[in-house]
Formats: sequence, structure tokens, C-alpha cells
Amino acid sequence: MNETFLLSRGKLITFLECRRRFQLRYLDGAAWPAAPLPVADEARLGLGQQFHQLAQRHFLGLPVETTTIDDRTLRGWWLTFEKYKPKLPHGRNMSHVRTLPELTLTIPIGKHLLHGRFDLLVIGEKNGIPFAQLYDWKTGRPPDETTLRYDWQTRLYLAMLAEGGTALWGEGHNPLPADQISITYWYVTAPDEPRVITYNQTWHEQNWAEISAIVAQIEAQQVEGGVWPLTEDRSQCQVCAYQALCGRQEVGTAVPILADEETDDFMALPLEPALP
Repeated sequence: MNETFLLSRGKLITFLECRRRFQLRYLDGAAWPAAPLPVADEARLGLGQQFHQLAQRHFLGLPVETTTIDDRTLRGWWLTFEKYKPKLPHGRNMSHVRTLPELTLTIPIGKHLLHGRFDLLVIGEKNGIPFAQLYDWKTGRPPDETTLRYDWQTRLYLAMLAEGGTALWGEGHNPLPADQISITYWYVTAPDEPRVITYNQTWHEQNWAEISAIVAQIEAQQVEGGVWPLTEDRSQCQVCAYQALCGRQEVGTAVPILADEETDDFMALPLEPALP
């Protein structure tokens, strides 16, 4: 069955980590029998989601009353954001600037679709040339720049904009150059040190080729059918709740994985703008 997948960061990582896990979770629809998150982790995840909602409200131009934020940690994060939030693109040479919070985008790749959800996307033109600047809000601790640069969120989001971002301007506009695309990671734990990563055409060609190769592997695996192969890295089994289904429960006890506010696999929302 050649099902069309909506491929997010999480799905690509899952496929690379273990094809059998990908098949069980996304093709067969097997329930993910993970243990409940520890109370502290569940609370942190909830606060992270609330923080993103506050940021969305702010960039929609709606008021955020700090006094109404009951949680002390969340209130502290928001006060930090109000003081240190990154400056958005502006200036005399800027035109047609639009601020788009919580935007979802899909673009075709092979027989499938790539999907990303952006915390904030600012698009416009600088001296008549289209630009796109992404912002991503994080409540954890920042990794080093190299780790961020090669994270699948960075690679996927920048590639998607380079390949399909021109659709955001509508018909009749110039293409969006790769070197006019960037992503800024803002960490509440290091608010005065935003991490800015700028794309370029050379990187995009290599990045897009690697993403396309992974998607081609997914398509080839679909054609082959049968039971998809298990990972050779048995350390992955230690954090996989499908151990019993794969006969690898002797490896260890599965523990839940808490991604940093990453919920893209659960966003079954209408996708706008979407390319055919």
C-alpha cells in the first residue's frame, strides 16, 4: 500500500532511527503504549505549550495580561520574553512585511508531503527581494550552534521555505532565494543570546538532496512491503514502547521521550498555505 505520508521532523527522525517503529506507528497505526510522562516532565511540557500560546497571542496583536498568568514559572518566562524578545525585520528598505504566528506549511516531495509548523514566520521584501525569517521559541537549555545547525527542525524548515516558500507571496512574485532565509532560536534560559542560522544555496542543494534521498527510501520501503527492518542500534529499543511487539523487550525498560515542545506529529490541522 503506497500511502501518502505527511512527513514532519518527528517522522523523519523515527524512520532514520528505526524503520519498524515507523511502520508500526505511522503505517499500521499501532497504539503507542508509552508509559505516562513523569509529573515534572508533563508539567514542563504543558508550560511550554502555554508559553507558545502566549507568544502567538502577542504576535496576533492581542493583549497579554501578565497579572493573569497564575503559574510563577510561566509568568517569569513571559516577563523575560517581553524584555528580551528578538527584534523583527523592519526598516525603510523593507516592504510588504507580514508577521505570521503559528503558521503551518506543506510542500510536495516525491509521493509524499513535508509538513512544518512555525512558531513565527516574518516575510516581506528587502530592496525588492523576498526574504523569510523564522523564529522558534524554546524553554529548555540551548545546545551548541553546530547541533542546532544540523538539527532536523532547522534543516527541514529552511529547506521547506526554499522549495515552497514563494507560494506565501502568491503568484507573480520573484522566487525566494535560499540566502534570504534564516531561523532564529530564542531560548528563555539565554534570552539575550538568540541563535541565528542563515541558509544559502549551496547548503540547500545538499540538504534537499539528503531529504529527498530519505523520502525515496520511505517510498522504496513501501514498495517492498512486508515487515520493515528493525534498527541495528539496540540502544533505540531502550526508549521504544514497541519492544514487546518486536521481541526486544529484553533490551531494557522503555522510558518516555520528552521532546522540547515538539508536537508536529499530532497536528492534524488544516494546512495553509498548501501547495498541490
